[in-house]
Amino acid sequence: MKFLICVALLIFIYWYFFKRKKKFLLNQSKESITEFVLDENCQTYIRKEEAIKVEINGKCYYFCSKKCLNDFLQKKLKLQP
Repeated sequence: MKFLICVALLIFIYWYFFKRKKKFLLNQSKESITEFVLDENCQTYIRKEEAIKVEINGKCYYFCSKKCLNDFLQKKLKLQP
């Protein structure tokens, strides 16, 4: 009888930790997926959710700061006649 209780307890412990490990791995994989975008002015990659998004002529541009955005707009205005 003691043997059956020990086996049942070991199975329960194994099942409990296996299930927790699976949940941990699923949560970890969701957090690690992050989309990066290119800053058109300084050519660096930044997280999409942290970037400043501007749409110009139907195209989306992403910037790391307002300074980069302003520099890009000034360059863009100089190029256009």
